[in-house]
Amino acid sequence: MDKDTLKYKGYLGSIEISVEDGCLHGQILFINDMITYEGDTIPAIKEEFSSAVDRYIAYCKKTGRPANKPYSGTFNIRIDKELHRKAAQEAVKCNISLNEYVEQAIKSATEQKEPMKVEHTHRHLLISENNRPGTEVITTNEIPVWRPINATMQ
Repeated sequence: MDKDTLKYKGYLGSIEISVEDGCLHGQILFINDMITYEGDTIPAIKEEFSSAVDRYIAYCKKTGRPANKPYSGTFNIRIDKELHRKAAQEAVKCNISLNEYVEQAIKSATEQKEPMKVEHTHRHLLISENNRPGTEVITTNEIPVWRPINATMQ
C-alpha cells in the first residue's frame, strides 16, 4: 500500500485526519468486519491499530469464528471467454503459465510508474518572400539556432 498505511501481523490499516475532531482515525482494511481505531498522535494511532488487530484476532478466537486473514495470493476471476483465450495464447507464446502471465499483467498495471520523459526537436526552413540571402539555419542536437551569415546584399 502507500506510505499512509499501517501494517501489523499481516493486516493493513488506514490513517485519516479529522480536522473537526482534532484526531487521527482509521480502520482495518480488507476484512469483512468494521474495526476502527483513533489516536491523537502518530505513535498513538500506531499503538491503537496494533491493539485493534490483537483484539479482533482474540474476539474471533473467543467466539470460534475465523478471523479474516490477509490475502493469501489465491483468487478466482471471471473474464470474457475471448479474453481468457487470448491471455492463454499469450502465456504459451511467452513460455509461462497462465497464472504467471496474469501475475505479470497485474504487477505491470499496479506498479508505480515513473513519468516518461519525451524530448523532440523541430527543424524549421525559412523561405524569404523576396528571396534575400542573409540567414541560414544551423541544426544541432539541440534547438535549431538562427545566425547571420556573411553575405552581401545586392
